[in-house]
Parts: sequence; structure tokens; C-alpha cells
Amino acid sequence: MQATVEYEPIVRKLFEKSERGRLNWEKKRFGGGFACTIEGQYTFNAAKTDEGFRLSMMDSEGDVMFSVSAEEAVVYDDPEKEKLFNILRDLYELARKKALNVDEKIATAAGLLDKV
Repeated sequence: MQATVEYEPIVRKLFEKSERGRLNWEKKRFGGGFACTIEGQYTFNAAKTDEGFRLSMMDSEGDVMFSVSAEEAVVYDDPEKEKLFNILRDLYELARKKALNVDEKIATAAGLLDKV
């Protein structure tokens, strides 16, 4: 039997800290997606794929600690798959909004439209 990495608790913490604005997500220069680095030791990468979303964690050496992905489905055969998809989707969206300053840019555009 293959040993599996228990990634769910850290994904949950990553989501909670992102939701509170405690993590500095940045747009990746290559490969698309968004990344945040914790204390210079660990980097998390959130990406959108053709099928759904992916999250990976690397150490300071560039070694992958885990990589998890979830595909979008019309109907999920397992509630855990749906739960994973939802949290990866929501984490990706939080990372995107932070890295691209989405809220600030929308507010600025709304102000400019008020002047037109």
C-alpha cells in the first residue's frame, strides 16, 4: 500500500490565512498561476488547469512536498472530491484577487466611471 501525504489540514490553514489577507500571493512569472512563500522556506502554488485547479507545496530546495488537483464535474461520485474542488477553486480565487489587486482596481474603475 502506498503512503499518502495528509495535505487537507494545511490546505485548510492556507485558505483561512488567505481569506484573512495574511498571505502575500503574487502572480507567477512563468507557468501561470499564483504563488506565496512562507518565511522563505515553503512556497505554495495555486493554478487553474484545463480540468480544474491544482495546489502544490515546495520546500526551499524546490522539492515538491505535495501536489493535489481536483477536476470539475457535473456530478461528483464522492463528496470529498467535491469538497476538494471547492476549496482549491476558492483558494485560487483568493490568490488571484490578492496578486492582481482585483478589489482595488475594480474600485478605481468604478470611481473613474462615476466621472464619465
